[in-house]
Amino acid sequence: MIYDHLYKPEPCSAWPVHELRAVGGAYREAGGRGLDGAACLDAAAYLAAGGGQHGAERAVCDMIASLSREKGDWLWGPAQAWRDRQAAAAQEPAWAEVEGAQ
Repeated sequence: MIYDHLYKPEPCSAWPVHELRAVGGAYREAGGRGLDGAACLDAAAYLAAGGGQHGAERAVCDMIASLSREKGDWLWGPAQAWRDRQAAAAQEPAWAEVEGAQ
């Protein structure tokens, strides 16, 4: 999205709680599986929670922006944990290398 002004998301309190939880939970879960940001945007979760079809993609993006601003650690925690596990696994020697050294 392109804005002609500095974008400031609505506060989380501006969104219906059940829709915000559904969108945030889907985003967290997808991030925890290592999906990139675009793949984490789940309009289906928003719609299942009762959100309207018209403007669903925009609403999901705006909700993620609100959560990012106010609850970033919660929102990105699983994605960060996934990245940390990937980095740790990349630093461990492969079993074939360990067994071959003996």
